[in-house]
Amino acid sequence: MTVASQPRTGFIQRVWTARWPVWAEVVLFLALMVLYEWLRAVVAISPDTPQTPIAHALDIVDIERSLGLFMEPAIHDWTQANDLAKFLTTWFYTLGYTGGFIAMFIWTWFRRRAWFAAFRNWFWTSSFLAVVGYWVYPLAPPRHTPGVDMTDPTREALKLGGSLDWFQPFRNEFAAMPSMHCGLAILMGVTLFWLLRPSPWRWLAFLWPVAMIFTTMATANHWWLDAVGGAICVGVAFAIVWPLSRSMPAPWRYPAR
Repeated sequence: MTVASQPRTGFIQRVWTARWPVWAEVVLFLALMVLYEWLRAVVAISPDTPQTPIAHALDIVDIERSLGLFMEPAIHDWTQANDLAKFLTTWFYTLGYTGGFIAMFIWTWFRRRAWFAAFRNWFWTSSFLAVVGYWVYPLAPPRHTPGVDMTDPTREALKLGGSLDWFQPFRNEFAAMPSMHCGLAILMGVTLFWLLRPSPWRWLAFLWPVAMIFTTMATANHWWLDAVGGAICVGVAFAIVWPLSRSMPAPWRYPAR
């Protein structure tokens, strides 16, 4: 290794292991968030030419029907007919995704600091892998699929404060597969399960992904197969991050006692 390459290698190692102050981590978080949303927009298919993502959605419907598991319309209709269920799923989808992972980042940084970097690396590796899925397999969600007759109640919630308006330039209407609402909820649920060992309450962490999977179907934003895609994406990301994290603390190696 040359003298000139040593500082560069040292900096990359600091980034990977999060050996820096909290303000630097916040800057990295914001930069990666903007990059992720920009890439989602870059690979997006125009809403004016939805033929391919709609065709993929109809294929998903056929697969689910062939399995006897075409459940989205029934879940959606029951939820929308129940005022409390509609309220809870609408706001959980609206706030539980971004708000949830921000809360998870904060909690892990301050309460499980040594294990934060591996969790964060897994999170962002999963997120950027998902962009490949949006590009390779653009998929219309239930709300945009002809013949399904499902509406998205979260659009009205997003309009509060103009949030839908400012986010619209980044919005990819056909980024349903994989569902990272579900995939990242699975990732964070599993991470919490590990980091809360040996407490018996750690099993409650799995309520997070279960609630999110139900919510995405109830709000017409995803098919259940999108959640399967999200789980696969998170699994592939884990296979990438695990061998690169052998020399650092990681949630999956959190002491059981």
